[in-house]
Amino acid sequence: MSSVDWFSDCTLKARARAVVIGAGLNLFLGTGQVLLFSFGVFLKPIIADTGWSRGEVSSAVLWGQLLVALASPLTGLAVDRFGARRVARFAGPSLGIGVLLIGLMSRSEESFVFFFALGFLLGAAQVPVPYVKAVANWYDKRLGLALGSAMILSGVGVALLPPISAALIDAFGWRMAYVGLAVIVWLVSVPSVAFLIHEPPVGNAASDLGARNTSEMASGGSDGMKLVQAVRTRPFWMIAISFFLISAVVGAGTHVLPIILSDYGLKTQQSSFVMTLVGVAMMVARFGFGMLLDRFRASRLIALVFLGAAAGFLCLTYGVSAITVPTAAVLIGLALGAEVDALAYMASRAFGRHHLGSIYGVLMFCFSFGLGCGPAVFGQVYEYTGSYHDAFWLAATAAVVATLTVLKDTDLNGTAGALSCSKCAPCATQQHQ
Repeated sequence: MSSVDWFSDCTLKARARAVVIGAGLNLFLGTGQVLLFSFGVFLKPIIADTGWSRGEVSSAVLWGQLLVALASPLTGLAVDRFGARRVARFAGPSLGIGVLLIGLMSRSEESFVFFFALGFLLGAAQVPVPYVKAVANWYDKRLGLALGSAMILSGVGVALLPPISAALIDAFGWRMAYVGLAVIVWLVSVPSVAFLIHEPPVGNAASDLGARNTSEMASGGSDGMKLVQAVRTRPFWMIAISFFLISAVVGAGTHVLPIILSDYGLKTQQSSFVMTLVGVAMMVARFGFGMLLDRFRASRLIALVFLGAAAGFLCLTYGVSAITVPTAAVLIGLALGAEVDALAYMASRAFGRHHLGSIYGVLMFCFSFGLGCGPAVFGQVYEYTGSYHDAFWLAATAAVVATLTVLKDTDLNGTAGALSCSKCAPCATQQHQ
């Protein structure tokens, strides 16, 4: 290897690593981290300040996640058409505007629900879709590890943003806390995309890092199914259903854990630290699960963490204690950390990368909608029964069904080409290692 080639290879390796870091920083301040996973910390201060209904305020999450879900396929199509970097350049700033409006414009129950949902819509692109595509464009052999390394920072967001939000609420009130979060999003997202996120140069690859040769990708000949082909396969729908159910379960869990501790008598700052446990477990799962996906059968690993989420909610059915709540937090955090990695990994390995943005975007519709359904269902159960006990049983049941759905189809093994459609001739030639 000449000195010029060596220098070029080192430059590509550095850029590949930079993409992972840039993706991670934006996942740290993703729409879910800023608006969804910190919402349990905001709920009781909002109700105490305004007197609004817990069920009505909780429904804002459902409408917000529904809008994100509906926008996910469009986000995926935009990523495929314009590239991950172009989409990411406006994703963070747009989310910041949405969060700012929640704090400044919410003057009634109805306006809060409207602006909270609008915040989700404006943050519809600040989700894993563009950042998964950005990382997948550079990596192949170590894709699971690369995705896990990037997404571990989303776990840091889950761990840190609720306590940060609680501190802002205690100091300035819930409205200015949202303004503060908007400023944080802008300060991190804008420079990280500008300096760290890059599209891979066509015809080059940092092979030692497993970065992909994008000339093959540009040809489009053997690098994956189109969306219309993928949706015709049974495994596509098995993935969609199972991840919808488990996202509803973990979305409900991250929503309710700070609330039940607050109901138990803890202050906002104290109850927020249960989300730190969730976030730490999420970080462990995202990094460790990413490595395991490169070595073991994906469906069995996924089923194991889904079953763990069911066990977490079963713990909560026995009441709030120093044992049940931390145990549930860790098990829910592990499921939350593993599921996004697993969804991205299975989609890229099963359907290829050429149309990954659009396929992953549609799957993220199911995932995002589930995240919104969980808190809304829990809020309604509380309104009708005065407790979350029945909701805990419902969540445990949904997690078991998700586990069985993943295990039911033996094709869900996360290997390239495993989900090819036998009825579609082009699929038979679209296996990529």
